[in-house]
Amino acid sequence: MTIRRACAIVFLVAVSGCMLMPIMPRGVLAAESGILRILKPEAREEFERLLYRYDSSWDEPYSATLFYSRPGPGSVPRIISKDQARNDVDFLFGVLKYGYAGYQFFGGDDGFLAAKQGIVADIDAIRGANVMSSQFAAILQRRLGFIQDGHFSIAGRTMCSRYRPFARFDMEFDKRDGRFYARRTPDLWVAAVEGEDPSRWMKMSLGSDGEVLYCLGTLSDAHRDICVKLEWSDGSFEFVWLNVVDSAIIEGPVYQLKHMEGIPVVVTRFLMPLPDTMAELDALVRDAAELREAPAVILDLRSNGGGSDWYPLEWVRRFAGVDLYPASFDAQLVTSTAAKMLQNTASSLGAELPAVEDSAGSADVQSWLAGMADPDRPGWGRVSAAQSVRAENDTLLVVLIDSYIYSAGESFVGFLRQVDDVVFVGTNTYGAMLAGNVGVCLLPNSRLELSCGSLISLGEDLCNYDGRGHTPDFWVRPDEALERAVKYIQTVRADGRER
Repeated sequence: MTIRRACAIVFLVAVSGCMLMPIMPRGVLAAESGILRILKPEAREEFERLLYRYDSSWDEPYSATLFYSRPGPGSVPRIISKDQARNDVDFLFGVLKYGYAGYQFFGGDDGFLAAKQGIVADIDAIRGANVMSSQFAAILQRRLGFIQDGHFSIAGRTMCSRYRPFARFDMEFDKRDGRFYARRTPDLWVAAVEGEDPSRWMKMSLGSDGEVLYCLGTLSDAHRDICVKLEWSDGSFEFVWLNVVDSAIIEGPVYQLKHMEGIPVVVTRFLMPLPDTMAELDALVRDAAELREAPAVILDLRSNGGGSDWYPLEWVRRFAGVDLYPASFDAQLVTSTAAKMLQNTASSLGAELPAVEDSAGSADVQSWLAGMADPDRPGWGRVSAAQSVRAENDTLLVVLIDSYIYSAGESFVGFLRQVDDVVFVGTNTYGAMLAGNVGVCLLPNSRLELSCGSLISLGEDLCNYDGRGHTPDFWVRPDEALERAVKYIQTVRADGRER
């Protein structure tokens, strides 16, 4: 997500396709405004209660101990002593307290102390004086499994439960008078699915001809296909298998503009500004204003691995012609721990951080964060509260999404949801939005990698959608999404129907 504040524009970098995130002043955006909706005051109060209160920092880890180097063959010792493991545990929980923005969200001192005690008990229960690093990593991952955060990882593993789409696309339904009629048996409608109202299981989809229809579907963290009981209006029933909707990662360009059947198709798979991507990302943003003159556009975000929130925000702003933003709250940790871990991230990518305001040369992260500090809330920057701003739009924009869209790619989807006449086709996104501005460090003895976000971002409902992501308007297999989007646009044009 993007933090907005009235200071200099700076950039924070994150590893592994996470966010390269701008902290930018509101004044640099366009002067025109969209349709404003005011945030509820009680929502801000509740958000602030999710920020850990630092009464002192006497137990904060020394910055010098927060080192990082990219893991490689032989970098992790095979075995460490139990004492070394216990020292790593103490270090880990000190880092989480001062470097992880989701610390209070996931239980604060009480929740994390219980996890720590469980980890120590598991170490003590191991026979002998040593513990294998792989075994130690498994203990940490299991005991911290309550952290439902798509960016949070230990030893390269994210513990966030993934909710995948399960569907049955070969059973097609039409909705008439509030009932779902099977196309194969037009006189029968679905009375119940798993004893529930069918509307809970029916998802809008697109047929091969672009026509709108319905299919059975659900999001689930199940590890295998799901069997559901389908009850018909004539009293009969059958059991139907819903299959996981899987797809391969789609390789592609940072930016490409092409045409299919005369429809502009914008493709972007990566939003990270690097020396060899900057020109393409600039072109992505530059072309957005012209696209709004087209009657319909397809934006292909499938498998977009993230990068910088600035590019999607600016693309949507130029396409819509107004400032817009979803209702949201952000707060950035400004502790020494958060600064050092973010610096580790930037250094590992070889990124040079820009200067702060009028200073000469590049600046370190600590200098950036110091300027954000909230004097009334030690350890945190000032809370950023963005009012919901929507934009009217006359161009039909069809956005293709899949479960490999991550981090800043998901921010793109979130921004687009503030624009009228935008529909999303495909499957749900990955779900890594809660804690950005990801920092890294290694545990000192086991050399296991810790990766966690120092920025907490939530919508007005304060719900965590990590692992679930953004869901589509039309459920379609990702590998069929482009062709069906083209057919859908042609069908809408031909019929002149409300979309």
